[in-house]
Amino acid sequence: MSNVLSPRLRQCLILASKGHTAVEIGFILGLSYRTVNQYLSDAYKRLGARNRMQAVAIAIQRGEIPPIAPEDAPPAPSPTPFIEPGPVGQPVPPCV
Repeated sequence: MSNVLSPRLRQCLILASKGHTAVEIGFILGLSYRTVNQYLSDAYKRLGARNRMQAVAIAIQRGEIPPIAPEDAPPAPSPTPFIEPGPVGQPVPPCV
């Protein structure tokens, strides 16, 4: 395994793989979100990725970062509830 990523780039990418935003990664590592975005951008270039998801996938395939454990994976988005439309032209009942 040849390490293309520095330890700091690896840290940022591991946290990104867990669904953290640049702001959250910066808070965790004590960096500004701009620095985190720069690190992630550098990781994309070194891995030949176009975006965060692709960079994480390539890094996992190459052994640069560990696979995401199920308990660390970001939660699945909840489905949008369907709201039954009311009759057209009828007044809306007041909320109590």
